[in-house]
Amino acid sequence: MSSTADEPNGYDGPLPADRELLSERYRRLRRERWRRRRQRLHWRHLLRGRVRPLLAAGLAGVLLGAGGTAWQTQAGPFAPDEVCWGALSRDDLAPIFREPENVKAVEAPVLHGRRSMDGPVGSCQLTNSDGDDWALTARVHRLNDRAGDDGKWADEFLSARLTPLGGGLLGMASDDRAWLAIPDGCLGRPGDFDGPTVVDIAQGTWIGDLEPRTDQRDAMARMVVKLVNKVSADLGCAGTIADPVERLPKAARYTRTEKPDALCGIKGLTLGKKRRPNQYAMITDGHGPVRTCDRNFTGSQPEQRLMTVEDPRLAAIFTRMTLKEGNRISSSIGYGGLGPNLGVFQARCQAGATVFLIQANESRMSADLRTLFPRYVEAEAARLGCGPLELKLPRPGGNS
Repeated sequence: MSSTADEPNGYDGPLPADRELLSERYRRLRRERWRRRRQRLHWRHLLRGRVRPLLAAGLAGVLLGAGGTAWQTQAGPFAPDEVCWGALSRDDLAPIFREPENVKAVEAPVLHGRRSMDGPVGSCQLTNSDGDDWALTARVHRLNDRAGDDGKWADEFLSARLTPLGGGLLGMASDDRAWLAIPDGCLGRPGDFDGPTVVDIAQGTWIGDLEPRTDQRDAMARMVVKLVNKVSADLGCAGTIADPVERLPKAARYTRTEKPDALCGIKGLTLGKKRRPNQYAMITDGHGPVRTCDRNFTGSQPEQRLMTVEDPRLAAIFTRMTLKEGNRISSSIGYGGLGPNLGVFQARCQAGATVFLIQANESRMSADLRTLFPRYVEAEAARLGCGPLELKLPRPGGNS
C-alpha cells in the first residue's frame, strides 16, 4: 500500500476522519524526526575543533555529579542490582521484601584501619513501599560492653529464637534477626575485654512471642553470610564462608510440656517438688555459641531468661556485667553478682571464659531467681565439664 500523506490532495472536500488522523500523525512524526536531526547537527557542530574536548569534559562532570548523589542513596535509574556494599542481589531480597525490585538502599561505607578507632564499622538500610515494619538494617561493628552490647544487643541477637549457624561459625539466625562474626583469620582474635566484629541484620521491630518461620530464617542466614563474605573480601581477607542453610535444623518452637524436674530441658533443674512450671519455654535448637531458654514472652521480653554463653569471644561482652552487677558471689574459680532481677557468673571452662546468666523481667519472678540461679549454674557447669563451682550467694538484701 502506497501513502499519499505528503502529496497534494486530489480533491477539495475534507478528508475522511480516519484518513485525517493518519495524515496528522505522519506529519507529527516527520516534524519530530527533523527536530532530532537538527539537535544532532547542532551538537556535532559544537563538538568540532577545540570546543569539543572542553564541552565533552563539562558534560561528563555534570553526569557524574548527578549520578553520584543517586549512587550514594542507590535510588532512581542509577540504582544497582546489588545493594549493601554490593553483597546482596535483588533475588536475595525476594524472601524478605514483597517488591525487591523497588527496594532502596542508604549506605554508610565500611570504614576500617585509621578511619575507624574501634574496628570496621558501617551500615546499610533497605526500605520499600512495605513500610518501616519491613525495613532491614545491616551493620558492621565490634561488640563490646562499653557500648552496652551486653544488654540490648544480647536481648535481641542471643534470643532462643535464633538458630546457631553451625560448622564452627560464630553466628546465629532467626526470621527477623541474624548475626555472624568476621572470621578471626581476617581481623585476628579479639582481646579478653573485646567481643568479635560482627555483621548483623535486623528487620522491623523486635518480637519474641511468635513462632519463628523457617523459610525466612534461612533467607536471613544466607544474607548475613553473603554480607560477611563481601566485607571480608573488601578488607583484603581470603576465603569465603559456604551457604549454611543445608545444615540448619528447623527453627525453634515453644515447648508446652516442660517437665517440673527439667526446667528448660535441664535434668534436675527444678523450683521444688510442689512447683510446676506454668510458662511456655523456647530453647536454642542446635549447638552454638550460646544456649538460651526464654520462658513465657510478653511482647518483646521473656518473663525469664536462662542463658549460658559458651564461646569465650562472645562472653567478653558480659565482662562489665559480671564485675559490677548485683551483690558479689563468692567462688574460688569464678566471679559474678546476684541482684533482685539478675544473676550472672563467669567461670573458666574447657573452651575458655563462660558466662551463666538468669534474668527476670517480671517482678513476681524475682523470688524464683535466687532459687534457680545456683542450681542452673552448677547444672550447666557440670554439662560443660567445669564444675562443681560451689557458689556462695550473698545474703538476701546484703552485700556478701
